[in-house]
Amino acid sequence: MSKAMKRMRGVGLTLALACGLLATPPFLLAQLPRDIQADLLTVEAERQLEAGNHSAAVAKFDELLKLREEHDLETPPEFWFKRAQALREAGHFGKAAESAERYVLEAGREGEHYWAALELLAAMPSAGDVFQDCTNCPEMVLIPSGTFRMGCLSGDDDCYGDELPVHEVSIQSFALSKHEVTFAQWDTCVAAGSCGGYSPIDQDWGRGNRPVISVSWEDAKSFIAWWSEVTGHAYRLPTESEWEYAARAGSVTKYHFGNAESQLCRYANHADRDSIWDWRNKACSDPHFGETSPVGRYEPNQFGLYDMLGNVWEWVEDCWKDSYAGPPSDGSAWLGGNCDERVLRGGSWRADPRNVRSANRFKYNSGARYFNEFGFRVARTLTP
Repeated sequence: MSKAMKRMRGVGLTLALACGLLATPPFLLAQLPRDIQADLLTVEAERQLEAGNHSAAVAKFDELLKLREEHDLETPPEFWFKRAQALREAGHFGKAAESAERYVLEAGREGEHYWAALELLAAMPSAGDVFQDCTNCPEMVLIPSGTFRMGCLSGDDDCYGDELPVHEVSIQSFALSKHEVTFAQWDTCVAAGSCGGYSPIDQDWGRGNRPVISVSWEDAKSFIAWWSEVTGHAYRLPTESEWEYAARAGSVTKYHFGNAESQLCRYANHADRDSIWDWRNKACSDPHFGETSPVGRYEPNQFGLYDMLGNVWEWVEDCWKDSYAGPPSDGSAWLGGNCDERVLRGGSWRADPRNVRSANRFKYNSGARYFNEFGFRVARTLTP
C-alpha cells in the first residue's frame, strides 16, 4: 500500500472515529500525534456524556487530562466545565465542584458556560454531603471575580477615618461560607480533639445553629487548620478586601440593599428599635433582641451570603492599619508591621446602623476571647 493510500486511510479512519462511527483502537490512538489523540478523546468523552454513560465519560475525561498533563498540552477552559458535568452526574461531587470552580477561574465572566457553571455549583449537595468524612462542614458559596471600590463610598458623616481613602481592588474568584461558623461546627472540632479543646460559653442563648462566639483570631485559625486537614482542601480566613467585596455584592451603597436604615431589620441582627441602647436603630424591629440569632434567619445578599451585616463580628486575615494608605490592590491580605491586632468586619447583634455598614472596620487583639460578639466565616482559594 502506497504512502498516499495509507495517509488517506488514516484520515478516513480518524474522521470516522471523530464522527462516532467507531471506537478508538488503542493501537491507532498511540500512533497519532498527541493533539489529535486529545481531540479524539474529547469526542469520545463528549459522546459518552451525551449518551448518559457518565462513568465512561469520566474515565475518558480523566484519560484526556492525563494525556494533556504528560505531554504539556494546552487544556481549554471548556474541558473543565464538561468534565464537571460528567463528574456531577457520576456522583463525584467534590471533584465536580473543583472542576467547575477551575472553569470559572480560567474562563471568567466572559466564558460561554460561566452562568451554567455557577448553576452547577449551586445545585451541588451541601459540603457535608460532598465531604463524607466531615461532620457539620460549612456550606460554601462561589464568589465571582471582579473589581470594586473599597472603603466608605458615601463621603458623609458616617465615614470613619480608617475607611479612607477609597481605593480600587481586583478580586479573583474564591469561595466563602454561606453562614458564619456555628457552635455545632465548632463543637465537632472540639469533639475530634482539635480547636485546642476550647468550648466557648453560649451565654444561655443556645448552641447548635447559632454562630460560635467568644473566639479569638487564633481560635479561628485553629478551626480552619482542622477543617483543612479533615477535608483535604486548603481553607483560610477571607482577606479584608475579599470580605468587603462579598458583603457589597456589587453595591456601592451603605448596605448591600441600599441606604435605608428602615430596611436593616430584614437583613441584619443588630441593635433595633426594641433594644435598650441609645444608639439603637429606631426605624425598625427585627426578630431577635439582645443576643445572636441562628444563622440564616435574615435575608441574604445578592451573592447568597447570610448575616454579612450584624449577628457577630467576623475575623479576617489582615493585620490592623489605621487607614487605607498603600493597601494591596489584588485582594491579598494586608500584612506586615505589628499584627497583634487583627481586623473584624460586619458588626454584631448589639451594633448600631453605622457599624453594620459594608465599609465599617473594627480591630482587636488576635488572642483575645473577651467579646461574645466575635465569630468568623471561612474562605477557600480556587487554585487551578
